[in-house]
Amino acid sequence: MGIRQDVFSFVNALPKAVLLVDRRKRTFAGANAAFFELTGFANDAFVGTQAFDLPFSSREIKRGLLHLFIKVSRGAGYNKTYSFRHVCPNGTIKNISASGRLAVLNGREYIIFILSHDQSEALLDDSDSWKFYLTLAYEPYMEFRPSTHVATVSEPEGRMEFLQKLGNALQVKFFNNDALRFYNDDRGTLEGKSFLSLFNKESDAIGFLDILDVVGRIKGETAVDTSKASGVHVEMNCIVKFDTVGSIMALYCSQRDLSVERRYKDIIGGSRLEMGFMFHQPFIGFAFLVPPQPLERPSIEDLYTKLDEMLNQITVVRANEAMLNMYDVGKSGFFMKPMSSFFSDLGEARQVLKELFVMRETSLGKLKEPGGKISEEKTSEKKASQEKVSEEKTSEGKLDFERVSIFRAVFDNADRLSGVHIATSKHSYGFTPRHITGGANQ
Repeated sequence: MGIRQDVFSFVNALPKAVLLVDRRKRTFAGANAAFFELTGFANDAFVGTQAFDLPFSSREIKRGLLHLFIKVSRGAGYNKTYSFRHVCPNGTIKNISASGRLAVLNGREYIIFILSHDQSEALLDDSDSWKFYLTLAYEPYMEFRPSTHVATVSEPEGRMEFLQKLGNALQVKFFNNDALRFYNDDRGTLEGKSFLSLFNKESDAIGFLDILDVVGRIKGETAVDTSKASGVHVEMNCIVKFDTVGSIMALYCSQRDLSVERRYKDIIGGSRLEMGFMFHQPFIGFAFLVPPQPLERPSIEDLYTKLDEMLNQITVVRANEAMLNMYDVGKSGFFMKPMSSFFSDLGEARQVLKELFVMRETSLGKLKEPGGKISEEKTSEKKASQEKVSEEKTSEGKLDFERVSIFRAVFDNADRLSGVHIATSKHSYGFTPRHITGGANQ
């Protein structure tokens, strides 16, 4: 479980349902028997699970618990509660209220979620309760009920015919507006539409029903038909409520449109060639750097000590040939080198990294030496001419750079620095970097 046995024994003895979440890692750390009894989840369902990937029936519930987690972590959630309607794996619907507390157990910080079954209000029957829940949801949800009783057939012989009859008998009794908009039904209603008719392929619907009739729950990708398009890819999440003899008396389904994600995957797949072309071109240097683990924003008290440490922790994992040429290093010369390798002055490096934590992007330009390397044979007249040209360029704002670099930071969902991208060019193309070093400024 990741917590001491004595702590777990204490938590397990609590009368209310308790869920422990590691505050730093946001991972499931433990739960008591009352939690599993309340939610209906299996005891081993959460092993190694990120806390907000718990198998609740709606993404809205996961978002609500995450929002409560963040408030409690910041010390603003002491009197906050989050209420939701939970559908147990057996189809039972429960009103649940969750509150959170911050606690230190065995030297580690945890958020303790305390869940209670809210029975203070007179609950509606299952159908009306589910309708209320669907109305508030932000995904297409539908409730199916069998129009006629279909006798269960478990044996292979006759099983296919039974599933086909069941798929036609299960018809939409209630739906939310998101479902209506998704299917674009010309009649303005989905009522009476059979479960079988939703699917692009009957074999997919039969496969879903075959598992639902036995297990009572399924979540998977499939393709459905709407009035405007066929073969729309969705993630279907279905839960069954069985009657006393084990027949399906209600089927609740939600779905998430995957068509946009699939289009992005196609675009990204096609873009990999373009990305490869950009990375290997000889004009702009690219480097990608990462720390060994995401870095928290340094505090003011020990700012420069932390920045110095981070400059050596953030290392190069990839650099193209153009970048190697600009810094005159051999092949793989930058690999696993620290971020400080890109700077000739520690003060510049600190300033860039400090700004990345605040602004997420900054830039640095290095000027060429005045007049470049001038040989002794050059006359004083030529030197004076060069200096005059250099002064004219500077007065016009045209600085002569040896190289110009743009730095961009990448942050994870917890607002920790997880990477740095560097793009470097020998020409500024009219761009004025935020910081300028070298040349007359040196």
